[in-house]
Order: sequence, then structure tokens, then C-alpha cells
Amino acid sequence: MFDFFEELSSAGAHRILALQDKASGLRAFIALDDTTLGPACGGIRTLAYNSTAEALTDVAKLASAMTLKCAIAGLDAGGGKAVVMLQPEMDRAAAFSRLGDFIEDLGGLFRTAGDLGTTYEDLLQIAKRTSHVNTSSNQLSTATGQGIVNCIRACASDRGLTGLAGLQIAIQGCGLIGTGVARSLVAQGAKVTVADVDENKAKILANEIGGNWITADKILTTDVDIISPCAVGGVVTPQIVNDIRAWAICGGANNQLSDPSVDALLAAREIAYIPDFLASSGAVIEGIAKTVMNTDPDPFIARLEATAVLILQQARKEKCGTDAIGRTIALSRIQKANRSAA
Repeated sequence: MFDFFEELSSAGAHRILALQDKASGLRAFIALDDTTLGPACGGIRTLAYNSTAEALTDVAKLASAMTLKCAIAGLDAGGGKAVVMLQPEMDRAAAFSRLGDFIEDLGGLFRTAGDLGTTYEDLLQIAKRTSHVNTSSNQLSTATGQGIVNCIRACASDRGLTGLAGLQIAIQGCGLIGTGVARSLVAQGAKVTVADVDENKAKILANEIGGNWITADKILTTDVDIISPCAVGGVVTPQIVNDIRAWAICGGANNQLSDPSVDALLAAREIAYIPDFLASSGAVIEGIAKTVMNTDPDPFIARLEATAVLILQQARKEKCGTDAIGRTIALSRIQKANRSAA
């Protein structure tokens, strides 16, 4: 028998809103992971989940990553996330409109934008009912891409290189973020190889940027300097680590490591890994700096490079994984805020 609270505990969550609207077929969850530093922020993911338990686990994990993103980027915001359980009988326009109602009911405690599987049209439906949604997908993806490139630059400088010219970089995923990263890297002289489950999409991008493409199953183990996962999470597994030929990993996908043990495995092989909650924080910086903090996001995005260098240096000094160091930095800011409020 499905026990909601047991599943909540297994997912590592403590505050999740279950949303249902019978008329539209909406079934969704909103996770509010942490609001110590400010409102919970995170995008809306729309997928055909295999079960309610799977959706719960996903929203909790994604919201937790958003908490780390906001904290390590220095934002006055916490982590949140929404997932919509895509079903054949769902009236999509009506469902996202109702989701907007639910978000509005939270009074600004949850700030959101797009994510995997959620379209611009979906966001427009939400925006009809609430002001707490950012529909500027292109602007947010551009900010994410810039943050990733800044962190890739940190990998290069940590290795004693003065720029990105001539570096071989493989990008997994040719969506908005992967495409933006590819274009930026080529503009700085890097040699880029791309891959996507949609091979035609990869071929088109490769032709546009004058790069190469390979099949999706080979992109993470191809012989390059840096690999940049910009598609789905969980792709860096213990098995893959043994076959990685790159000396660094820096990408925009959320939760790239399949489990915590991978962090130590990467460190043992001296593969520089930029925690994804740092590298992919450009979008939330763009949105929160402007809408919550009323300030310019550019200095926050620029500082990602220095933070990435600091994490790489500290991990090397302490002989541990970079993901662990990044989490410590992020969580210490939240703990400090909690002590100040006590």
C-alpha cells in the first residue's frame, strides 16, 4: 500500500504540497525545501512519471539542489521545485492554468520558471493566474550558459591554462542550455563536440558552430579535455567514471552524479568536477536577482568562476570530492542565517 508519509521520508523531504484538479486532470507536487534565506525558487518539470513515488522523489531531490544553488550563489532565496505528472487525459492548458492558481495561493513563497518538459505555452497559462512565474526562457537559458562557461574557465585556470582556445569540450544535450554553451565556447576558441538523443538536432548544431557530433552513448567517454552534461541528471555513474577520458566535468544538468559515492571516485581519478548546483545556477541568479533582490545579476554570475576555483583548490587540499566541499559552503551560509535569526 502506498504511504505518502513513508514516501516523503524516503525522498528526504519535509514539506511537499500535493495538488490535484479533477476537471483538468492536473496532478502535481510543489516542494518547498528551504526558505531560510528567502522564498523557495525552482522550475516546473513536466514528465510522464511511472508512479507517484517516482514524482515525489524527483521533486524532493530537485528542490534540495535548488537550495544549494541559491545558497552558494549568494542569493536571498531558498530551494523549491514543482513537478507535473503528465497523463494522456490531462487538459494541458487548463491544468497549467490551475497550477498558476495554486502558486498564487502561496503568496510569493514559491517563485518558478520553466524546466524539462514544460513549454513556453505552459508558462503563459500559469502567468495568466500568477505573477510569480518567469516566462523568459531564452534569457534564463542564456544566463545558465554563461554561468557554465565561467565555471569551465575556472577548470582551465585551475589547470594553469590562460583561456579556452584549443580546448576539446564535449557537450551532452543540444537543448537551449547545451546550444548556448556550445556557441559561447566556440566563440572563445574551443573545439566542441555535441551529442543528443535526437541525432538530427546534434548534426544541425554541429554544422552551425563548425564542430563535430557523435552518438549520445559515446559523448561522456570520448577523448576530450572537458565534458559538459547539459541534458538529464544521474549520468555520471560509478561505471562511467572508470571510462571517462576527460580531466574535468562541468555542465548544466541537475543532479549529474548518480549517487554520492561518485564524488569520491572522481576525486580519486583526479577528474575536476564542478558541482552542478554551482555550474547551473545562472538561471536562478538571473531570475532572483532581478525579481526578489532588485539588483544586477551579472556580478553574481561572474563570481561563479572564483567560487569554482575555490572549491577545486579546497578539495585538492583536503583530498576529498568537490561536491562535498560545495555542499559544505552552501549549507554553512544557511546555518549562519539560522544562528543569526535565533
